[in-house]
Amino acid sequence: MAEQIPYSIAESLLTKLGSAVFHEIGLMYGVGSELRRLEDTLSTVRVVLVDAEEKKESSQAVAAWVRRLNDVVYDADDLLDDFAFEELRRKTDVRGGRFGGQVRDFFTSSNHLAFRFKMGRRIKAIRESLDDIANDISKFNFVPIVVISDHVVPTRNVRGRETCSVVEKSHKIVGRDKDKMQIRELLMQSPSSYENMPIVAIVGMGGLGKTTLAQLVYNDQQVASYFDLKMWVCVSDDFDVKLLVRNVIKSATNRDVENLELDQLQKLLEQNLDGKRYLLVLDDVWNEDVQKWGQFITLLPPVGANGVSKILVTTRSTRVASIMGIDSPYFVEGLKDDKSWELFESIAFKKGEEKMHPNLVAIGKDIVKMCKGVPLVIRTLGRVLCYKNHQESHWLSIKNNKNLILLGDKNDILPVLRLSYDNLPIHLQQCFGYCALFPKDYIFKRKELVKLWMAQGYIQPSYENEYCLEDVGDEYFEDLLSRSLFEEAEVKGVNNDTLGYKMHDLIHDLAQSIVNSEVIILTNDVKAIPKRVHHVSLFGATNELPEDLMDKPIRTFFMACDYYGYYFRNRYISSLRCSRVIKVAFIGRIPSLGKLSHLRYLDLSLGLFENLPSGVTRLKNLQTLKLYNCLELKEWPRNMKNLINLRHLEIDVYNELTYMPGGLGELTQLRTLPLFLVGNESDSGEGSWHKKRMGGGLSELKFLNNLRGQLVIEGLSNAGRGGGGREANKEAILEGKQYLESLTLSYSYPRLSRESEEEMEAIVSVMESLQPHSNLKVLQVEHYRGVRFPNWMMMMNDGLDLLLPNLVTITIRNCEKCQVLPPFGQLPSLKVLHLQTLPAVENMKEDYPLSAKPFFPSLKTLFIYDMPRCSSNGWGKRPDVAGQQPPPSYPYLEHLDLSNITAELCLQLICASSSLKSLLISGMKDELSLPEEMSSLSNLHTLEIRGCPYLYERCHNGEDWPKISHIPNILIERY
Repeated sequence: MAEQIPYSIAESLLTKLGSAVFHEIGLMYGVGSELRRLEDTLSTVRVVLVDAEEKKESSQAVAAWVRRLNDVVYDADDLLDDFAFEELRRKTDVRGGRFGGQVRDFFTSSNHLAFRFKMGRRIKAIRESLDDIANDISKFNFVPIVVISDHVVPTRNVRGRETCSVVEKSHKIVGRDKDKMQIRELLMQSPSSYENMPIVAIVGMGGLGKTTLAQLVYNDQQVASYFDLKMWVCVSDDFDVKLLVRNVIKSATNRDVENLELDQLQKLLEQNLDGKRYLLVLDDVWNEDVQKWGQFITLLPPVGANGVSKILVTTRSTRVASIMGIDSPYFVEGLKDDKSWELFESIAFKKGEEKMHPNLVAIGKDIVKMCKGVPLVIRTLGRVLCYKNHQESHWLSIKNNKNLILLGDKNDILPVLRLSYDNLPIHLQQCFGYCALFPKDYIFKRKELVKLWMAQGYIQPSYENEYCLEDVGDEYFEDLLSRSLFEEAEVKGVNNDTLGYKMHDLIHDLAQSIVNSEVIILTNDVKAIPKRVHHVSLFGATNELPEDLMDKPIRTFFMACDYYGYYFRNRYISSLRCSRVIKVAFIGRIPSLGKLSHLRYLDLSLGLFENLPSGVTRLKNLQTLKLYNCLELKEWPRNMKNLINLRHLEIDVYNELTYMPGGLGELTQLRTLPLFLVGNESDSGEGSWHKKRMGGGLSELKFLNNLRGQLVIEGLSNAGRGGGGREANKEAILEGKQYLESLTLSYSYPRLSRESEEEMEAIVSVMESLQPHSNLKVLQVEHYRGVRFPNWMMMMNDGLDLLLPNLVTITIRNCEKCQVLPPFGQLPSLKVLHLQTLPAVENMKEDYPLSAKPFFPSLKTLFIYDMPRCSSNGWGKRPDVAGQQPPPSYPYLEHLDLSNITAELCLQLICASSSLKSLLISGMKDELSLPEEMSSLSNLHTLEIRGCPYLYERCHNGEDWPKISHIPNILIERY
């Protein structure tokens, strides 16, 4: 296949050329007219790119034209990037006040003239090449196609398959009985509401058999008896409402109705459907236009004389289902291994032949595993091997082939899957193709992939999200996921958050077939690097890397494994002058990076270095810097504030760093900063002067209001020394961070064994300055040394619920001096409360006595460990003065885990909620007997009692056994 057209990069070039910045650059370097001519020519070429993308697959001449265009577009992107880099360097030098020799030389000496001359020659060469490409447009009769908001208008010729309601006789159907039964039940069940037409959507990637499944249901005898009328319409890519209504009428009446207006068609539709309970199957739907769907559905009479009619839809996209109002579509999965083999065996062998060829059976089962349960591929390969006269060499060639979609005598796999790509909006095509960078079964993270797309320039800001490329990229990702091009790979966490995604093997093959040689995964089989390669990855050890790697215009070098030590990395990394993305693991000494001016994404995680080289701070375009698990890292380079485009600075606690770089607060574009280390300003040890001069204090966080996700502030004890706490309290550090979801405030170790009164005031003062924004969802406080929590946590009179209304999870641990807990019962959204090692706590602050609001209205999980002095005061509502009963307490509490607390509090909490499902009691030192109310906890299904000797005796066939005997799962251990 021909190369992808870098449409997103071409769009970005036009945006840059039309900007005020490049107008200024043109004037400064005397190349304004050349830049304008380049913009005009590129605009001319741009309007034919969509047509060229389609024609390159069938014309070698067009494919060659596209290759020439791609080379020029990438060269132009590098050129404009170099101009922009010099402008950024000039502005940061001026901002930093560096008007010394180096800067003065640049603007007044031959350096400036040499740069101007060199760039002038480059831009002239690029413009002339682009002119030649534009002059060839007329040779190919390209059709100009307008793109609006990155979507192609419907003049694009994407042809889908034509289907009918009958299953092909040659098709053996296996493994779909359960699916058929479940969909049949959905179609025949009575709806809960008669307001809207009930719709069932079958969703899955191409080749899984959605149409076949719909055919099975359509021809089922029970379905035929249930509905008065059945209609089948193959919709494919052309969702023209008028044509669709015509086809519905044609399917219902066996008559073609042409030359009628929509109003006439609607009346004819009503005549044929009104009063009937009908089933309408819409096969292979791609439409995502809500208005078109709404117009069509309003033309259908929903209720017949015998009940509600139904629509059955097949589609590859959950977004298509969503615009139809379907929240829970029916997802089709691949066949199980045994059913896959049954299907393959029935096609590849004639009856009984498999017994004669045990060697082929073994090979065949390996081939079936490669098919990943996709019936289309199983059928195709079965047919191919059936005609090979059972020659083992043919079977082995199929087994050893790494790209299944190109197999088959009629090449009938690729066209089906290719429809998913051809129907993508133009702005998503490069994003999808880039994923061929990863090997099969590689699990990638949503946010990381978006950052990689950003680095390549594939994501353009929308008018609504001009400054938030991450949000636009997230929409891109969600779009590809909804079209079944990505699939969920890992589901973890209390909220069942999806942490990882991957591509189905066939979709991965599709991506590789599209990008051709532009993207290469290095293995031992790769002996030479193709001339036009732009993206290279390495995931496993290879014998050696091709020598010509350094001579290529590589824009991505993604190495996720160790390889040949320092020599390889220093030698190759410095040569990657065109790279936007570099990821290397286990690197020792970092080579000079200052000349990699195009770099946007640098991942040095798992590095073995102590210092980042100063050249890193010259990477003005850098957006992402990742330093996870760099165990020996001790020092930041100077002038980190010069990374003015940095959006993601990702570090963790697994290093030797003790402070954050000075000037960090000037990087106001930062979106990700998972860890902030507060340095010890009073440290008088070796190197402390350097840290005080270079390091940044807590106030660096004040203006980083674009931070989102998680933030851990470590070492807060240091902020309370040397007067830093009083200084911090003068300003609110976190209140403006509306996008922050999770906040951890850690005073951590080491700590002084005894703080002075001044230091104690400083500790509380620091905490007062860290009041978060009301959007916060997760709060964790660790090792806090104050006697009281800050005022913003202790707010009463309906204050805390207004301050933190979105807080879902709270963890308070190892706060050894605090005596009173905040009134957490006010929080309306709190679901998880975790309290651990709070030896001085005596009670929770009493809720306002006249409050009519429920107490802990959303709490589902409560953990309390090692809180031995806390009474039950403040843990439940009390009747008001008039003696009226209070609102309900703990109405949704399901999981209760109590360890080493007072018997008084334990009994209070056990009796608090009738919805309790699991209860763990451990480490109780007091004599404790279970309350009579235990026997009425009908929802309680799990009870564990550990390390409570007195309670063990009472529950182990003792006095308390009748109270708990109804619980299904009981574990009682003395110790």
